[in-house]
Order: sequence, then structure tokens, then C-alpha cells
Amino acid sequence: MNSTLAAPSPRTLEAAVSACCSLATADGAARGEPGSQPSAKAVQIAVLCVLCLTVAFGIFFLGCNLLVKLESLVAQLAQERRASRDAEVVAEGT
Repeated sequence: MNSTLAAPSPRTLEAAVSACCSLATADGAARGEPGSQPSAKAVQIAVLCVLCLTVAFGIFFLGCNLLVKLESLVAQLAQERRASRDAEVVAEGT
């Protein structure tokens, strides 16, 4: 069997993930070792907060946009119903 198709070992996978997700800091900072730099954790927390705020504001503004569109559709529907009632009154009057 071809060795390139074999599932990666957990150690290799862990090394790939840590290499991919590590910041440009000391070797132990990415793994959260006790002697790691505290600034690496602060950077990760700040990035996470910015991403959470981006998602929250995106959902908020998307919701506001949908509400504005809904209001305009309701107003248009109300105007059309008013016009049809006026047409019925005119048709009955003649």
C-alpha cells in the first residue's frame, strides 16, 4: 500500500497544527507551557475578541438591513391594499 495515503499519526498531526497555528514567538509560547511569554496569550485573546466582535456586528447589521427591507415591503403591501380597496369602492359606486 502506498504510504502517502496512510492516515497521519497523531504526533505528526499535532506538529502540523502547532506549526500552522503558532505565533511568531518563542517555541513554548504556542503550546502554552508554564514558561511561555504572556504576550502570546494576550495576542490570541485580542484576536479572538476582534473576531467575535466582527461576527456580532455582522449579524447585527445584517439583521438591521433585513428589518429595513421588511418595513419597505410591508409599506408597499399596505399601499397596494389601500389602492385595491379604493378601486372596489369606485367599482361599487358606478
